[in-house]
Amino acid sequence: MRLRSSLTEDSVEIWRAKYGLPADLEVRIPRPEERVQNPPRGWLTICEVSLRSGFRFPPCDEVIEILKFCGVSVSQFAPTGIARIMGLVAFFREHGSLLSLDQFWDWCDVRFDGGERIEVRSNKALLEFEARKDRRHGNTLFGYVKNFWGLPEVWNALPDRCRSVKGRERDFSPVLGSLSLVSWPIVSSTYMFTWRKNDC
Repeated sequence: MRLRSSLTEDSVEIWRAKYGLPADLEVRIPRPEERVQNPPRGWLTICEVSLRSGFRFPPCDEVIEILKFCGVSVSQFAPTGIARIMGLVAFFREHGSLLSLDQFWDWCDVRFDGGERIEVRSNKALLEFEARKDRRHGNTLFGYVKNFWGLPEVWNALPDRCRSVKGRERDFSPVLGSLSLVSWPIVSSTYMFTWRKNDC
């Protein structure tokens, strides 16, 4: 993606109202020559498609841990990838638990989608979850926010540790219980998740 941003001051105000951006969160409109992959040092790129997919500020601890381990910017994840991460965090919290990094890698596979974007897919041997795609475009609606969390800023290749992570056998019954099918929308998003418990 090499397009310049179409974000305006009015867009930022809409973001604050629609996606609950904190009043003290610094948002900077990119200059004409600036692009999504390389924000200024100390800033994060945030795209509207990520916000529509459920990403919120301040990011929760589970998401911070995942992004730091992957070593890539949140803006590099495909919208469905962000939606699946946020949905999995919500799923665990709905069942009285917090998603750990080990559990994330047992449940998910992170890979490039054939281009520069990173996708997140479910380990269907444990739980199948799908996201209804948002067909609206928003690739040029991006801005920069002050990076208070030490998150990766520029687009990178996935580190070897992501490619070498192996899932382990785990007992998920305390989390899944007798659940067989649950659907709910991610907060302030057009994504809908369907969770199907498989034999595990």
